[in-house]
This record gives sequence, C-alpha cells and structure tokens, in this order.
Amino acid sequence: MTGSRSEPPRLPRNPFTTRMTAPGRLPPLDAAGSPVDLGRVLDALQPGVSMIEGPHGHGKTTLLRAVCAEADSRHRPFDFLAIRSISSALTTVTRVLFAGQHAVVAVDGWEELPAGFPILIRILARWKSVVVVATAHAPAGVPVVARCVATPAILAAIVGRLPDHHGLISQHDLDEVFVRHAGNLREALYDLYDRFERRAAAGVAHPRPIA
Repeated sequence: MTGSRSEPPRLPRNPFTTRMTAPGRLPPLDAAGSPVDLGRVLDALQPGVSMIEGPHGHGKTTLLRAVCAEADSRHRPFDFLAIRSISSALTTVTRVLFAGQHAVVAVDGWEELPAGFPILIRILARWKSVVVVATAHAPAGVPVVARCVATPAILAAIVGRLPDHHGLISQHDLDEVFVRHAGNLREALYDLYDRFERRAAAGVAHPRPIA
C-alpha cells in the first residue's frame, strides 16, 4: 500500500521582519502616532548644521531618510551618508565642500565622526551655505530641528501599518515590550518578531506521517 506525504502547513509570514520595519519602510510618526509634517521639518533647516536628536531606537534614522525623500520630491539636491568609518567621514567632508548652495547633506551618526570633523563640517557648511542635518543621541552644540520620542501610541501605530499578525500579538504584548525595552522601538519590534515566530510555530499542526 502506498501513501502520500502531505505538505506541512505554511507558517504565516512574520510582519516584523527588518524588511518591513527598517528605516525608510515606515513613515516617521509623532508622539500621538500620526505622520510627521516633513515639509515643516525641511523648511526649518537653515544653512549650517542642525540636529535630529533622540535615544537609540527612537526613529532618528527613519526621520532623516524621510527628510531626504521630502527634499527629493521638491527636486532639491541631497546626500545621505551613514558614518561608519574614517572613509565615510572623509566622504562627508567632500560632499559638503562640493555641494551646491542650499543642498541638503544628511549625516546619520554625528557622534561617530572622528575628532575635529564636526568642527570642520560646521565651518564648511556655513561657508558654502549648505544644509547639514545629522542624527545624535545627545546635545551637540547646534540647533535641534527635531527631537525623536517614543510612546506606546507610536509602537501601536507602527504595528497597525504592518501586514496582518493574525491575532498572534496582543495589546498586552505591545505594552510589555515597550516597557521592557525602555521605549527603544527597534528592540521592541525585534521582540515582537520573536514572539510572533514562537506562536506561529506552536499553532501549526505537525504534518501527518506517511501512511
């Protein structure tokens, strides 16, 4: 007697993957969970260096990328640079030096710049009338154009914009991960990813054995 192997049930797709939650995938949100007025942020930028300030995982990079997208929609030249090494720091100086007037240079990770670079960039930006907007965790002695905060309403709004979680994540989960990770939205989403994976796997029946 022969039998057939049944296909194991597919796990539902995890909506909390980094592909869905990475900076740039979701709009920046204010404390109430509503989209930030990007036009207002862009219009507030002046020649020189301005800062988007906030703790780890509070949406600074998301807001910075969105400001660049807003500049692009207005046909305003921009550069986005993530400071990861001396090479990227040197590239930032070069971009500011050769940027056109009123161009926007976005710097993700101001505090990662080597000693002396922040002062040099500030001088060049003023001299060239270039807008430099950067992210930082703490005051950096320059005007702050936006302070990123994290609230339970933001986390709930983010989850509401993601694909269906099939009822595997509750409001209690959102409240718990927000407190556990002290408002770090990035870590809270990683935690929700793990919870979804465990519950999705536990809820799938084992495939029947070969008859």
